[in-house]
Amino acid sequence: MKYRILSMLLCLCFFAAGHGWAAPAFEPKDCPKDLKYILGMYYGNGEMFLLRENNGEVELVYRFGQKDYTFAGSNVYPLYKEHFDSYTINESGPLNHLDAAVRIERSREGYGVSCSVGGNRYSRRFFAGENGRPFRFAPASDWQALKTAAATAVMPAQLGAGQQAQLVDLAQAVPGLKFDLRYAQADNCFGQVLTDDQRAFLDADAAQALAQAQQYLKPYGYGILVWEAYRPWSVSKLAYDALPTDKKSMLPAPEAGFSHNTGRSIDVSLYLLATGENAGMISGFDEPSVRQYASFAGGTTLERYRRDLLRSAMQMAGFTASETEWWHFDYGDIKGFAHLNVKPQ
Repeated sequence: MKYRILSMLLCLCFFAAGHGWAAPAFEPKDCPKDLKYILGMYYGNGEMFLLRENNGEVELVYRFGQKDYTFAGSNVYPLYKEHFDSYTINESGPLNHLDAAVRIERSREGYGVSCSVGGNRYSRRFFAGENGRPFRFAPASDWQALKTAAATAVMPAQLGAGQQAQLVDLAQAVPGLKFDLRYAQADNCFGQVLTDDQRAFLDADAAQALAQAQQYLKPYGYGILVWEAYRPWSVSKLAYDALPTDKKSMLPAPEAGFSHNTGRSIDVSLYLLATGENAGMISGFDEPSVRQYASFAGGTTLERYRRDLLRSAMQMAGFTASETEWWHFDYGDIKGFAHLNVKPQ
C-alpha cells in the first residue's frame, strides 16, 4: 500500500513539474554514518533478517519465506533505542519474546558484525560492495588475448536482423547528463577497461525519452548519471568471456546477444544538481547482491526514495524498468531491434 501511495504522489509531482509547478519538499533526511554502518543482513540459527533505517529509526525486517530474496514480504519490527547499539523489540514474533533486548557488536572499523536478539546471536553477512570493498571478479589471466579475440570475432548474422537504432551521442542530445562510464575505465566489476570509447550513445527516440526523465527529476534536485548505454556486441563478448566459469550465467552468451547491443537499453543513477556529486544509492553498479533488486526492502529511507524516484521518472518517460537491476531500463520493443557491433563516428 505504501508503495502505491508513493507512486501516486510521484505521479502528481511529475505532472506538477511538467506544468511549471514546484515539487513538494518531502525528501527524507539521510541517516548518520554510524547508523548506516550497522544496516545490513544478519543470519544464524537457520534464520535471516535485515536491519534497515526508516525515517530515523532502526527496523528489523525478518524473512520468513526462504524465496523472499528482496525481503519485500517480510515481517517488520521497530527497534526502540535504549543507548548506543542497544535496542529493544516490543513485539512478539519468530525471533523473540516480548521486550527482547537487541545488541549490536561492531568491528574496529565501526561496521556491525553481529546482532544478538533475545540471547540469540546472528552474524553479519556483508553484501558485495559493502564494508568499503567494491565488488570485483577474479582477474582474467589472459585478458589481452580475450580482448583481441573479442575485437576480431564476427557477430552471428541472425542478431543483425530487425530495425536498427539511430544512435546519437548523449552528451549532445541530452543537456545536463553526467557520465561515469564504468566500462571505459577500470572502476568496474572486472577491474579492467573494456572499451576505449569515452562517449555514450543511445537510440534517438530513447534519448528523447531520457531527456524527458531528466526534466521530471530536475524539480527534485537531481540529474541523471549514465553508467552505460549502447554497448557494441564485441564488448559484450569480451565481458562474457572474462567472467569466471561459475559466473557465466550473469550475462547472456554472445550468440544470444545483449539488450545493450540494440542501443535501446541504458544503466543510470542520480547525481545532485546542487553539487554535481553522485547521489548515494542503495547499491553499487553491477553489484551482485540482493540490494540490486528494485524491490529490496533494506538500506535507508533516502536510498529507497532515490531508487524509487529514479524508477518512477524513467517509467513516466516510457522506459521499462528491470526488476533485478534497479539501474537498468529498456525503451520500447527491444526484441524488434537489431543487435549492433559498430563504433559510432
